Amino acid sequence: DKGLVTDQIVLTVGYDIENLTDPERSRAYHGDVTVDRYGRRIPKHAHGTANLGGHTASSKAIVSAVAALFDRIVNPALLVRRLYLSANHIVPEISLPRHESPEQLDFFSDYASQEKRRAEEAAEREREKRRQQAVLAIKKKYGKNAILKGMDLEEGATARDRNGQIGGHKA
Repeated sequence: DKGLVTDQIVLTVGYDIENLTDPERSRAYHGDVTVDRYGRRIPKHAHGTANLGGHTASSKAIVSAVAALFDRIVNPALLVRRLYLSANHIVPEISLPRHESPEQLDFFSDYASQEKRRAEEAAEREREKRRQQAVLAIKKKYGKNAILKGMDLEEGATARDRNGQIGGHKA
């Protein structure tokens, strides 16, 4: 909606205190321990950064990078309490230079197939951008609950309730 792009994602995962208060989980955990703001001992947060390889607003690229980063940094034996996700190096898309970076040529590469692959990727990015703009236009006109994912309709899902809140409070 604002035409912004990012090239870096930072994920911080905070673990639950139950990882150390539950005797079974506590015996299995041998990592670093820190103290939270209430003075309780908790497992140290997991923190990591993923570079996207170029500025993008593609939800597909961002979600896959975040999922890979999550799998890389999180201890699967621990219970997660909170997630912090940050996008770094945010700039307006129109301020980015439109030229391609120079490329070293060689005799062994098939440049025709590379050019075809680049064109397909550019077309896919353009389709996704148009799809994102259409979803935003529908949500702006008909409300946030106009388009929901299937998992948002499952029992226990909070998306519809959260869309009706203002600042985390019931409107």
